[in-house]
Amino acid sequence: MKQERYDIHCDSQSAVDLSKNAMYHSRTKHIDVRYHWLRQAVEEQQFKLEKIHTDENAADMMTKVVTGGKLQ
Repeated sequence: MKQERYDIHCDSQSAVDLSKNAMYHSRTKHIDVRYHWLRQAVEEQQFKLEKIHTDENAADMMTKVVTGGKLQ
C-alpha cells in the first residue's frame, strides 16, 4: 500500500515557514541547494510539514534532558 502524503512534525517554525515560502532568499541563501528539495516536495503535496510544540515532539525524547515528570 502506497501512502499518498507523509505528515512531518517539526518544532521549528522557521523550517515550516521556509518549506512554504520561497521568498526567504536573502536570509537563507547559505542553505545548500540539496536541502531545497523539501520545499518542492511540499509544493507537490508529497509531504505536509506541521508545527508541533517541543513538549509534544516524541523525536526529542532522547536528544534533550527529560525530567522524571515527563516520563510518567
